[in-house]
Amino acid sequence: MTPVTFDGCFGWLHRPAGTQAGMGVVLCNPFGYEALCTYHGWREFAEALAARGMPTLRFDYPGTGDSSGNEEDPQRLRAWLDSIKGAAAWLRAETGVTRLSLCGLRLGATLAALAADELGGVENLVLLMPPSSGKSYIRELEIQHQSWLSAQHALGLSLDAEAAETIGAHGFRLYPDSLEMLAKVDLERGAQCPAQRVLLQDLNESARLKRLAAHYQAQGAETDLQIFSEFSRFLLDPSYSEPPAQAFESVLEWLGAQAVTATGTAVEILGSAATARIEFAHGRETPVVFDGGRYAGVFCQPSRALEGAPAVLFVNTGGVHRIGDGRFAVLMARHLAAQGIASLRMDIRGLGDSLRRDDGLTLDRVYAQYAVSDASSGVDWLAAAGHPKTVMFGVCTGAYVCIHTALTHPGVVGCAAVNLPLFVWGGARTRPGAQHVASSVVYRRSMRNPRKWLRLLTGQANGRAIATELARRLWARIAARASTALERLFGQSTPGGAVRRIALELERKGVQTALMYGPLDEGLDELEIHFGPNGSQLGKLRNVTANVVGKVDHALFSHAARDAVMAQFDLFLRDRVLGARREVVTPNLRLRVAQARQP
Repeated sequence: MTPVTFDGCFGWLHRPAGTQAGMGVVLCNPFGYEALCTYHGWREFAEALAARGMPTLRFDYPGTGDSSGNEEDPQRLRAWLDSIKGAAAWLRAETGVTRLSLCGLRLGATLAALAADELGGVENLVLLMPPSSGKSYIRELEIQHQSWLSAQHALGLSLDAEAAETIGAHGFRLYPDSLEMLAKVDLERGAQCPAQRVLLQDLNESARLKRLAAHYQAQGAETDLQIFSEFSRFLLDPSYSEPPAQAFESVLEWLGAQAVTATGTAVEILGSAATARIEFAHGRETPVVFDGGRYAGVFCQPSRALEGAPAVLFVNTGGVHRIGDGRFAVLMARHLAAQGIASLRMDIRGLGDSLRRDDGLTLDRVYAQYAVSDASSGVDWLAAAGHPKTVMFGVCTGAYVCIHTALTHPGVVGCAAVNLPLFVWGGARTRPGAQHVASSVVYRRSMRNPRKWLRLLTGQANGRAIATELARRLWARIAARASTALERLFGQSTPGGAVRRIALELERKGVQTALMYGPLDEGLDELEIHFGPNGSQLGKLRNVTANVVGKVDHALFSHAARDAVMAQFDLFLRDRVLGARREVVTPNLRLRVAQARQP
């Protein structure tokens, strides 16, 4: 597979190993958080199509993923439809295919159907879980957002309202002009046949699905219905999502793809063409493949570099690929470019688009055994590209990788770790089905709320899991205090001492380290266990600090959280890494500086 760019869009071309067939496939992404959840499986599907002899292109719509633009740009839905048509034209020109199939998932299926109407000449149209009505999809997004928002309010976290007249969920929004266009979409009222053959997959053969199938049949399309039984395991948190092998195999058979032998399935990551790039106002981004094709990433270069500034390396959060939750890493990279700072956002091996180590490798093992050495390879690549000094940035599990990469690699001069869940890997954050246990602050508040007790007594909350985790934290506090005394008396190493030595080693190396937490983040418990409330004991150190940032949720799903963290990172770079004074902060940053310093 090869990273490519066209019309401001970033994508991946999957070429067959042998002679290319006449059929090409364009994959149309779902929207927002669903695109994050299904990214790994979507890549596997593209690889399977190419292995069966079909050149396949998967790509990011304008204003999404690694492509140019922002979600608030005007007429995004129109731009997405045009990009699908542009992708089809690019695939034909690049590979010489003469027959075209469009395959879309969720909102991508709706877009694929609309684009096929406009394109004409589409042979196969595969619609996986398509929302046939734009209005119903908008309602679904709003319900998802309200459910998440209610969960945050239940914890006691107050968040700013999202932009007026926008609708979305989990860090991604649709804006008024796109909502207006989407609200008018009804696939059952299409005026012409979108393709010669249409495949519909859904959870069941609902009345809605049957009506849509009958509509396409009436227009002359050969139409088939299939059950997508694995969807519930596919559309999960990216850390747990499982590719739907059976559903994808059904699509391959429906497309008439030939079976492939095991020896023909090896995947290589090839470097991009020299012309592959994404231009934006303050710089450009180029896809990079490095370390013998093991790693994939995007290098963001400013138009005017700030002299003496280190580069920033963004690493994965959980199972999310390099763009980050809410597309934070992309937004932050381009924001830094406006200030003259280069950055690399990379996928560690086994995540996103980097090479897999082992198909059976768990996410726990990726982070426990390999992630730090993978990130170190990113630091090495930046050094070879002319950036000998690197600042690490990561959220949650990414924060853990940043801390430990800073400990081991001499090229790391700074580290910003947001919502660090643990200092020593325990794997608790990456087990499917694991009971989520919130910050102890949440439970202390809940003890004064009769409704919370009612939920516990009626079995709506898992009291045993909560009690077990809180007991673990209490024991960890006791053990941490005891270990301090033991080390002072006998000089013996203890687990608690190992955590304290992490901070002391960062201090000794002179690595400017900022630990940032949301006010109710569960990582604050680990911080308190080892360094006192809100990390008060770190006040004795010059280079390692802890800071609680208001209105920040754990995954930075809210715009307010992303803005607050971005402002704090600006201050960190200038005041501690670059040593700049406030008077040289650019005018467009002064407001953020003032807001970030307010309690």
